[in-house]
Order: sequence, then C-alpha cells, then structure tokens
Amino acid sequence: MKNTQKKLKAKHFRYLTQEYIDDPMKYLIEFFESETSIPDWLADLNMLINAASNAKMNPPRSSIGYLTKKLIEQVELAYVIFRKCKLKTIEQPLKFNKGVLDYWSQLLAIDSSASNIDTTADSISRFFSYESLQQWYDILDDLWISLGDRDNGFLGNNGHEILAVKEFLLRLAASLGKIYENKILPDYVKENQEDIADEQRQTQQSLDETEDEILHPKKRIISPEWLASQSYSISALKDFFDRDDLNGWREDIRYWYQTVIDEKEFWSADHENSKFSGANLLFNYACLYALLEMLSNKSEESSNLPIGMDNSFSILPECQSVLIRHAKEEIILYYVSNEELDNPLSALLATVKTYDQQEWNEILYEWINYGLAKNRYTGAYSDYSTRIYQTMIKIIELAYLTAFSEEIESLNQKQTALLETEI
Repeated sequence: MKNTQKKLKAKHFRYLTQEYIDDPMKYLIEFFESETSIPDWLADLNMLINAASNAKMNPPRSSIGYLTKKLIEQVELAYVIFRKCKLKTIEQPLKFNKGVLDYWSQLLAIDSSASNIDTTADSISRFFSYESLQQWYDILDDLWISLGDRDNGFLGNNGHEILAVKEFLLRLAASLGKIYENKILPDYVKENQEDIADEQRQTQQSLDETEDEILHPKKRIISPEWLASQSYSISALKDFFDRDDLNGWREDIRYWYQTVIDEKEFWSADHENSKFSGANLLFNYACLYALLEMLSNKSEESSNLPIGMDNSFSILPECQSVLIRHAKEEIILYYVSNEELDNPLSALLATVKTYDQQEWNEILYEWINYGLAKNRYTGAYSDYSTRIYQTMIKIIELAYLTAFSEEIESLNQKQTALLETEI
C-alpha cells in the first residue's frame, strides 16, 4: 500500500531543524552528551514547572528562557518519533498503572535514571494522547509567560492540571533519556486486526491534518483580523498605524528594547504606566510579527532591491536625522537617510531583509520572553540587541513614510514632491 503519510519538515516546527527530524537519535546524543545529563535535565524541568506554578519558587538563574526553548524543542522531537514510529494513542492516558504490582515495579526501578517509566513508546503515546502538539504548544507558551509575568497564573492555577502536565513532561523527558541510553527508537508491532484498524485511522487523521495543527510562530498570539496573514498593500500599512502612530510605536519598541537588555525592567500589569502591561506587549508582538511577515513576503517577490545593511555591525552607522511634516506635525526620522526618501518602499524591503523571516520569528519570540521576565537577554542574538532595536525603528519609520507618502512633505530636501512607493 502506498505510504500517504505527510512528511514532516522543519517548517512545521518552531525550533527543530531538518537534520534532527531526519535523525532524532542524533539530537538526543548531542543533547545528553554535550549539554546535560538525564538527572540534571529532569531536575531542570521540575524546577521550571515549580517556578511557573509558584513565584516563590523562582530560581536565581537567568537560563529559564533557554531551558523552556529546549523543552519545546524536545516535545517537537517526541512528536517526530510519535509519527515516525506510528505509535498508537491511548484511551486513558492518565491511567499509568494497571495494578499495585505495576506501581511498585515502576517506583523501585533503580538501574537507570530513566528506567522508572513504562516503555518509551507507551510514555510518548500517552503524552500525545493527553494533548495534541498544538495544545502542548499552548501549555508551554503559558509556562514560558508565567515564568516572566507573575500575574499570568500558569494553567489558571489549576492544581490538578498542573500536576498532570508535570507528570507527562517528566515522563517524556525520561523516555527520551531512555531512548538515548538504548540507542534505538521505540518499535511498533501490529498485534491484531484492531491495532491495524487503529493505525489506519491514525494515518487518515494525519492526512487530514493541515499546517495549522502544527503551530507556527504567528499563531502563538491570535492577531486581529486586520493583522492576519495578507498580501502587501498601502492600506495594510495604514492599518498598522491605526494601532498607534509613529511616535507611539517608537516609544513601545524603545521600552521593549530596554526590558530585553535590563533585568530590572519588564512589561507587567503592575507597571505605573498601564500602556506597558504584559497584555499590551503580547499584542505589540502580534502586530509586529504580522507586519514583518507581510514585508518579508513582499521582499521575496521584489527584484532589484538595494543592497541591505552590513550585518557585521552591532549598531547602525550614524545617519543625519531627516525632518518631515505630516498632518501639520513636524516629525524627526532617526534612521532614514535623505537618499532613502526618494523610494522608501525599496529601502523598507531591503531593511527587512537584514534578517530572513525565520530569524525575525526567533528574535521576536526571544524578545517577548525576556520582555516579560526579570532577566537580561543572553540568547543567540544578544550581541546584536542594539542593532535589532535600531533596525526595528528604521522599519517602522520607512513603513510610515511608505504608508503616508502622498501626505508627507520632506523638509530636509525643501520639496513637496510625492515620495515614490513603487519599485
């Protein structure tokens, strides 16, 4: 029979790369031999869930973002194993022990750090029987936000649900540790006609899945309708500035940048300025994600763009401030040059291409994590935080110029000619 199961690709996941999708064992070997041990990883996960559930258990360390990202990555890896090995779903995933003997056998197992679980296939099956990958993403997003925003309330402070999630995550981590120790993925053997029918149902279910079932970064936050994925247009740019004007966006991004680089600053419902609540940051994240996605797609369609900025600099070269007038107000542009006034759309798309769309996704998600947390960003892009901030401001300024080109007067060049908005 022809295998019609959809092939998993890196674009289906947030963090997992294609080399690890093709070879999950390679990931586990690198992780448990180069980054941590099985006992330490289990202890880290236990700490994460405790800290998200109770602010008083928050650890004095700055690697929470890294650990949470690794946890999401490993849930993705487990999903790959679940699909590759054609594991079955389980009707009662929370029923871990069939009897007393099973309970004591599991509790007293001491030959390995990962031995006090059922088979690896059973643990992974239970994990994705309890919740789908989409739902696990939602749970882990909530955990990540709760680590930084103490008003969030992990899983609604529902103790029963928190305990179940904690049990499943620790069992999953132990299962991956056991796969690493045994150096073999779990086997699936069809035992009878009922199992065969169950596999066929699961195969059909996988055929019916769309990429919406596997969470993309843009779906972490539900965007308003006008910010949904769309083709580039001037009206879409104007809609973006309906959320806030140019100065308002620059103020939001400036404070976001401060919260990323300063552990004493963070977005919170307790902030003296209600504008800088965690909820507003989440919405700003959604708006900027949608804007960058639209512009990135437009840049891929456009040819003959000017050469983008040199990525070797950690800050942008100094640029003489440009003065414009719009709606009877004089506005200073800090990162736009006089030359770029002639064709702001072309300059805008070239600036967006400083990072590709996947890199922007990663940057925004890292920034939202540290913007909500009392930690200074130390991740992959931390050496370029200032450069990223300046690039964001430049994108906003150029987007404003492009959106309102017919209404803007350039005061620097002493001209009132319309700005070009076509490439």
